[in-house]
Amino acid sequence: MQVTSYLCQFKRLRRGPVAGGLLLWFASIAGAAQAAEITNGFDEKLKAPLAMGATELKTSAQGYSDRFARLRELSPAEQVTNKALFLEHFDLVWQLTRALEDKRPMEDLSALGLVKHEGGFRIDYNAYPQWQPFPETLSSLVPTLDMAAAGPLLINRGFRESDVAALRSFIETHDLKTATSAHTLPMAISFSKVVKKYDKIKRPVGKDLVFSFLYQRGKVEAEARRAWSEDLVHTLDDQRVRVLHSYFTEMQGIGYWSPSDTESGVANLLTFMRLPDYEQRATAEARGATP
Repeated sequence: MQVTSYLCQFKRLRRGPVAGGLLLWFASIAGAAQAAEITNGFDEKLKAPLAMGATELKTSAQGYSDRFARLRELSPAEQVTNKALFLEHFDLVWQLTRALEDKRPMEDLSALGLVKHEGGFRIDYNAYPQWQPFPETLSSLVPTLDMAAAGPLLINRGFRESDVAALRSFIETHDLKTATSAHTLPMAISFSKVVKKYDKIKRPVGKDLVFSFLYQRGKVEAEARRAWSEDLVHTLDDQRVRVLHSYFTEMQGIGYWSPSDTESGVANLLTFMRLPDYEQRATAEARGATP
């Protein structure tokens, strides 16, 4: 696991040939596993979900895939507004991530699109889109759209000039980093204070506490990204959302989920959290300044 910034914004899974260690994704995204709502501050008492056994994990993956398939029959907008299923996906991928990172035995999940590959999984997103939900697609790709190039392509597919203008305006006025930092920055600062409190009383900062932070922070960011995507689809009518969905799904390809070095990642993370000026650095980064 490699910490790449003071806000712990690690690599996020993208459409394309390779994805980095799965744990890194979560340090960047109230599901079925935990009913309690996660607030902006880190909650020491709220633990990451306990690891599922191999059989339970496969049953959960099958159940999620079935529910996704039913939702997929509805409009693409429903895939964005269905918060419960999106967060179920988060919790399930968290479980899969932890199983990979801990090198725990798992049952064969290839029928669900997770094909074993070099200690991780190879996924065909075209055949198994449940592993790359539409809200994640929107929040990953829309902010990077070159509207000068994408606009005419979307018009050829059914967008109107007014729809292109609405999409361009949304991108210009709804900064994703600002939207997510509003939730993740307080979480990171709060955890940094907990780490320093533990250090002051000479109490070890255990790996379980770190994973609780990663889980909580990942979940609030995931929901912030989904909410951002929901605001986006509300600016378009259902037909144009379908056009956007078809435009992006044609970009889907093969992805790889691979484990990462959690030991060095945890150590690296705690090094950042212990910086005397961590709060100032993290706040500056959230505002786009160089720490």
